[in-house]
Amino acid sequence: MDQFTVQDDLGHLIKKHDQEAFHELYRTSFNKLQQYAMRYLYDWDDAEDLVQDAFLSLWSHPERYNETQPVFYYLLGIVKNNCLNYLRSLNIQYKHQDKIIEAMLFSSVEDPEIDEDIHERLKYILESLPEKQREVLLLHVVEKKKVREIAEQMDIAETTVKTHFQRALAILRNNLKFVLFGI
Repeated sequence: MDQFTVQDDLGHLIKKHDQEAFHELYRTSFNKLQQYAMRYLYDWDDAEDLVQDAFLSLWSHPERYNETQPVFYYLLGIVKNNCLNYLRSLNIQYKHQDKIIEAMLFSSVEDPEIDEDIHERLKYILESLPEKQREVLLLHVVEKKKVREIAEQMDIAETTVKTHFQRALAILRNNLKFVLFGI
């Protein structure tokens, strides 16, 4: 019997909540699925968690599994969706962090009462930024200028403005994450 015939049989048995079949599928497929998840995540522990979630989903909702496809491919689809959802959530987290950093930048200019340690750290990081990155960041966040306006004022391309801004935010995020997010 080839691998997919065995997995088709396992899929049929898993649909009936057969624990031995589920254990066999787990034993024979887990590592392959984890390696697949690594293509997206580049983090072995996160990949392991998302594959575990896929198996849990299959076990908890066998009615969702369509027996016309091999159970391995069904799990592969779940793992792929889990990875994409996880990456989307990371992107959202980064965007929220960026908004907090922008708020800190604005408040540090407007409010001298901001926590002294954070204010000093922020000032140090801003001073350590390359000049153009710092200028773009302050023009965009503090002065609320649009990318187009900054590009015209600095006589550089809009894409260059965006690059300077993104790099400056990345530096701020990396240097402030311990203070802001307890990471």
